[in-house]
Amino acid sequence: MLMADTLAIFLVVLGFLLALPGLWLLCSGLWPTAVSRTTLDCNSGLLFPFLVGIPISLVAFFATVFASKELGQASGFVSIAIVCFYVLFASVGIAGLTTVIGNRLPSPADIERPWKATIRGSIVLELAFLLPLLGWFVLLPSALIIGSGAAFRSMLKGFRRPKSAKSKAVAETVESRVTQETLGSNPEVA
Repeated sequence: MLMADTLAIFLVVLGFLLALPGLWLLCSGLWPTAVSRTTLDCNSGLLFPFLVGIPISLVAFFATVFASKELGQASGFVSIAIVCFYVLFASVGIAGLTTVIGNRLPSPADIERPWKATIRGSIVLELAFLLPLLGWFVLLPSALIIGSGAAFRSMLKGFRRPKSAKSKAVAETVESRVTQETLGSNPEVA
């Protein structure tokens, strides 16, 4: 392998890692209600989003494999479109997961800028992705599975009961109370 090949792979991975927090913040900005539902879902536990995300991830995987082999000339475009849609869909849930991670690592800046918790959680999750073998083959796929499961559960909750203005205010109060409790439980932050 030439030095140019090594540098190309390194720069692609670096660009991917730099783009992910931006994608998760974009999801938080475009779909704040869905991301807040995934945040509450991931805050209560990761098992159910993981179990729900397994069939979604398998469908995306097999649809990509089928599209790449059976669709002729359009196979490359359709396969890339399926992967991009899956990553975007899972990123809605991962944005909630990174917000939960960031809220559990409190900072006084979170009260004025709540998006900083998402950035902090994104950095921690990405650093964990860099861990050889465990990060590449366990944590990254698990995050995608949890993200897709949390996003799907968020969609179902949104379809089941449309929220009134009062229930939205209650959800925001609960989320801010969780943040304040987290900040209050750390004596060095307060």
